[in-house]
Amino acid sequence: MTHEDKALAGIRIVEFAQMVAAPSAALLLADYGADVVKVEPLAGDNARNLRSAAATGLPVSPIFVAYNRGKRLLRLDLRDAADLDVARRLVAAADVLIEASRPGAMDRLGLGPTAAMALNPRLIYGSVSGFGWTEGVHDKRGVDLIVQAESGIMAVTGPRETPMKVGFTAVDAASGHAFCHALLAALFKRERSGRGEWVRVSLYDVALHLQSGPLVEYLMTGVQLPRSGNSAPLGAPADLLRCGEGAIVVSAYLPSHWLSLLQVLDADALAVDPRFLTPADRIQHRDALITELEARLAADSATVWEARLGAAGLLVGQVRDYAAVTQSPYALEAHSIARAGDAYGVHNPALFASQPRGELAPYRECEVADIEWLTPSPRTP
Repeated sequence: MTHEDKALAGIRIVEFAQMVAAPSAALLLADYGADVVKVEPLAGDNARNLRSAAATGLPVSPIFVAYNRGKRLLRLDLRDAADLDVARRLVAAADVLIEASRPGAMDRLGLGPTAAMALNPRLIYGSVSGFGWTEGVHDKRGVDLIVQAESGIMAVTGPRETPMKVGFTAVDAASGHAFCHALLAALFKRERSGRGEWVRVSLYDVALHLQSGPLVEYLMTGVQLPRSGNSAPLGAPADLLRCGEGAIVVSAYLPSHWLSLLQVLDADALAVDPRFLTPADRIQHRDALITELEARLAADSATVWEARLGAAGLLVGQVRDYAAVTQSPYALEAHSIARAGDAYGVHNPALFASQPRGELAPYRECEVADIEWLTPSPRTP
């Protein structure tokens, strides 16, 4: 398959965004074939400086590599008239503009939605915010951690005693997906109407949407569910269980699954234990149930139990670290992780039958002269 066969071949995107949420949407669009020019300040995207202790010796931040592969990177000083002129010419020729600036910043540059869409009436103008654009909240600044706290995610995550964040930037990553499909919908609408659109996504709205189920339950019951740690609150057993070596997660709360689990564990007596007779009983006595199951799982390793329980038709998985994940057949057979130049990347999760997965394109530093679709400057004779 050639690049011209990709879904968004010929679509031009200019990105004025840093960190993760908005750049991850542009990354997905690049995977679909769009030509993405990311405009960075002269000092570069702040994500270039994000490193864990393990990555301090690397020349480039892994988080920057992860969310900017496949793009062309252009550094401009938008306070400089000539560089700002280049930015406006990019906007005039683009199909999509992506920005994640503080409220009013793009307007002050003459690149806000009204000015940009006057310059290019077919432009899809996409904005990302932490908490939205209404008067009462638009000045509230937020990154993934802050939004996890404010949106209720931390209140429902972790052990009973301590609220906890999700172990990676889940809201940022999910916002990239939500923003991407919103931009795709706007492009589809433009094909019918011929007109551009202003598309906005806030991290806070995404965080709420991720919690649609528990939020609706709260609104219908008035009850805030307690944190359930490594257990799924709607059924039992649906828990992390320690084995003789390693740990597994098992989801066996349906009646047939519950009985199959007991049969594999040679624990039929638990079926008539008054603490565990009904699904509600098992939820109520979850701690005691986990103790009983773990006593039997101690006889073998997580690998052995995963095989036995899986063969019985049960839903089971091992708790794996990244070393195991990168060698997992689920990742290897799908070619989910691939080289991207001198680094690595994770493929777009969408699979196209006509587009086999291979190596990923790294990002490329470029100059103004390298961008062939840049409109001429009005000052050019």
